[in-house]
Amino acid sequence: MFRHIPCIVIDLPKPDLLHTMQIAMLDHLQKWIFHFMRTHERLDKYNAICLSVPAYHDLTPKTKSYEEVSQWNGKEMKEMSRYLLGVVTQSLRGGSPAQHPIFNRAIECTRVLLEFYMYAQYKSHDDAILSYMEDALCCFHTFKDVFLLGRASKKAKAKAIALRTELVKKRKVDEETNAETWTPSKKQREMNAWRDYISHEIDVSKELDADFNFPKIHLMSHWVEQIRRYRALQQYSAERHEQVHTTNLKDGWNASNHNLYYLLQVITFQRRFLCIEIRELNLQALAQRRENSAATCKVLHSGAELPAPLSSQSYVKPEFMGPQTAMMESILTQ
Repeated sequence: MFRHIPCIVIDLPKPDLLHTMQIAMLDHLQKWIFHFMRTHERLDKYNAICLSVPAYHDLTPKTKSYEEVSQWNGKEMKEMSRYLLGVVTQSLRGGSPAQHPIFNRAIECTRVLLEFYMYAQYKSHDDAILSYMEDALCCFHTFKDVFLLGRASKKAKAKAIALRTELVKKRKVDEETNAETWTPSKKQREMNAWRDYISHEIDVSKELDADFNFPKIHLMSHWVEQIRRYRALQQYSAERHEQVHTTNLKDGWNASNHNLYYLLQVITFQRRFLCIEIRELNLQALAQRRENSAATCKVLHSGAELPAPLSSQSYVKPEFMGPQTAMMESILTQ
């Protein structure tokens, strides 16, 4: 089919801020951060800080923690991107000296991904902004390995559980074998050593089977080129279509009686809604023309010839014309 159409097939899919960033990469980032906080025993602090974020302008305060929300939509992800970096930074404050490099890498990875997303939302880009986007994406790929454990698949997790079961059995055998020779302090040290060993082996097993090979993370590498060729990305975002979907279909469905003829009712509701909007535009245009005409009459000096009053026959039609516009003109010009 595409042989007969003058186009390049690989250029047909365009970057989508909604499905590629808001409910894809930002959702992945949330899951990685959640797993990271739970691994380093910072989850309670992270949830407490998230719930303490106050309302500000169009920012809705959160009443549920991340794991209590079954599904995040694009609007919630967009709001979350405005304060996520501050929440992560405060949640990882403190810690032992050995944890500082890991925490700093997690904060930096979060920062550069959010920075890339913010740059992508610009309505215009120059060469400097595009270079900032490329640098942010490069830094993200440099620091993303700090969240590698959060990328473990179901198969890798099942394998890690089986390995944990096997190591726990070995620990019990070792404990039973040396039960008579170990002192209480010796037993405590050995159990702590076994616990650290099991945790390390499970992390290694997950890292070996985890990767970042999924389509959405690869699509970001083409965004700078797409911006250079087709300009701002907001014109291709599905977010606008999702918003129109609410007014065009959902409002009409909610206003219908949900019977077999709901489709006709939805269409009728939408037609009436559009007619009202057209009439509002007509009234605004006619009122603006009358104000302009009145302002013109005021600036004329005394003795100047005044223009003849406008009649319904000589009145210039406004730009927005809808049903029964002639009747409205005659009413307004009386």
